[in-house]
Amino acid sequence: MRKSTLLKAAAIAVLPMLALSACGSSSNTNADANGGEQNVTFWYSNSGPAVDAINQLVSEFNDANKGKIKVEASYQGSYTDVQQKFSAAVQAKSTPSILQMNDTSTGYMIDSKMTTPVYKFAEGDSDFDTADLQPVALKYYSDDNGLLSLPFAISQPVTYINNKLAQQAGLDVSNPPTTFAEVVDWANTIHEKTGAYGFSMNMVDSWILEELSASHGELIATPDNGRGGKAVTGVNMTSATQLDMFQKIADMFKDGVALNPGTDSSSMTTAFTSNKVGVVLTSSASYTSMLPDNSSKNVTIAQFPHDDANKDAGTPIGGNSLWIVAAEHSEAEQKATWEFGKYMMTPHAQAVFAKASGNLFANTKAADEAEGKEILQDPNVKVFYDQLATNPSTSVSLGARTGAYPSIRKDVMASFNEVVGGSKDLKTAMQEAQTQSAKDIATYNKAAGK
Repeated sequence: MRKSTLLKAAAIAVLPMLALSACGSSSNTNADANGGEQNVTFWYSNSGPAVDAINQLVSEFNDANKGKIKVEASYQGSYTDVQQKFSAAVQAKSTPSILQMNDTSTGYMIDSKMTTPVYKFAEGDSDFDTADLQPVALKYYSDDNGLLSLPFAISQPVTYINNKLAQQAGLDVSNPPTTFAEVVDWANTIHEKTGAYGFSMNMVDSWILEELSASHGELIATPDNGRGGKAVTGVNMTSATQLDMFQKIADMFKDGVALNPGTDSSSMTTAFTSNKVGVVLTSSASYTSMLPDNSSKNVTIAQFPHDDANKDAGTPIGGNSLWIVAAEHSEAEQKATWEFGKYMMTPHAQAVFAKASGNLFANTKAADEAEGKEILQDPNVKVFYDQLATNPSTSVSLGARTGAYPSIRKDVMASFNEVVGGSKDLKTAMQEAQTQSAKDIATYNKAAGK
């Protein structure tokens, strides 16, 4: 069952590449392509308060470009939904002008060959300067030629500490844990002293396992995380460092020290905000929903556990970027789309969206905007940006680049859940995850012509 599900996911991921050879290019259908108002269609996946920010920014852009450009924004569901809808749109020749895709879809979007890289628009455009972007975000979304997509929103994995439980356990929140060993010690102490869960983390997929690997200098995929010019052919989940950390996590789950949220991350959030779990590893983007009694004073944010001695180590960023689609879109429409994309990267737009969504701004000058200054007044939020600023741009810290990511994450998490459930030992399970991932990657690479 697992194999068929994963192969189906891989097949869905490569549909754009398969469709490309059949559809070719077609004439532009923009009704006003001959010098009139250009219509730009924008697909996005953000929900909640972020939608209000997107609608505000689109409205501002449209007001400033009346008679020249009109953007029509539409919510398309989750990132997975968008990827599937984009596959269908490629075949139907009805792609959007620009779409928002999550970080791990970068390899998929590159392989689709359906977009125009940002560097082609940015060359000679004095209104856009990549020097304003967070360095690690610039590197993440670039290839050897330059920037491929616009890094619209950024997130980071971080450590959340419930101040009430930590203090009840006699721990000093002003000196939070920064290494994995310290996180485990804090978790055990909180559980022992308070009876509450000491630890929890995202278990929907293998994201946290990947982040722990990278933050301790381990490549997630081989060769070279797909960053050295060669396509990914396998994953790395069995190094001594990885097995040691993964075993400690599995033991905490099995011993009742940790809360296993399974596929329902909201249960982890609820447990943390109701003072039932002490330490959580999750995304910076969850900050506004991770406040006990809705107060930032009740939580301490620490940088994600890491190995300071390893200079390659870092935390691959999350978030999303904006891709300008080439197929079915005239040069005039793409230029209009670029103008909208540039606007969404301005300090103003970045600050507005960051404040509303909880994501981190990619344009560093957003810190000088009123909204940016307000955000950075919170010492917890400052930790997010400090971690981002010190994150190196190495093959390790940038994470893996492959269009087979959805299958890889399901493979690894399925195997890790067997360990947590007690049906397999860790090394065997992770070796099986590597074997299955290699098969799924090979299926993807063949379909993508790699």
